[in-house]
Amino acid sequence: VLVSPCLRPDNAGSANVKGLELELNLFPMDGLTIDGSFSLLDFQYTSPTTGGLLNGTVIPGDAITPYTPETAWSFGIQYDHEIGAGTISGRFDGSYQGGLFTTSENSSWSHINGRFLGNARLSYTPEDEAWRVALEVENLFDKYYMLSVSDATNNSLGVVTGVPGRPRTWSLAVERRF
Repeated sequence: VLVSPCLRPDNAGSANVKGLELELNLFPMDGLTIDGSFSLLDFQYTSPTTGGLLNGTVIPGDAITPYTPETAWSFGIQYDHEIGAGTISGRFDGSYQGGLFTTSENSSWSHINGRFLGNARLSYTPEDEAWRVALEVENLFDKYYMLSVSDATNNSLGVVTGVPGRPRTWSLAVERRF
């Protein structure tokens, strides 16, 4: 029986999961905000399973759950400068996601490398705060990365496909609050 290449929920057995998450917000001086977060995950299968898997069995201790990085962190720094007619703000956000697998078997073809992405924003808000105009850049360093990969090498398709993340994207946003 061939397994189809579609994504579907499957029971991959029992597991022990331990994790830690930290968040921090600092306001070291007027107008300056620094925020950050860190997460760590320890995932271990505790029982083998063969149900519906492409490459056979998940061995306890050898695999982690799909789409779950062991580490992730992010930070942001923002400075708000008041001028007579409103506030000019500059912000930089950075985030890191550790490598992960897209299948329970953790095959080499289902691995996505870890990545760091940065975003930046420059905005102006008038004193009455009814409007905001912002110039934003997502994926500031134009990092090429994958959101998902699908390992279909062990069925009739024999291919690995993927969905890349968005390239550097510029936007101009105008916001009106009522």
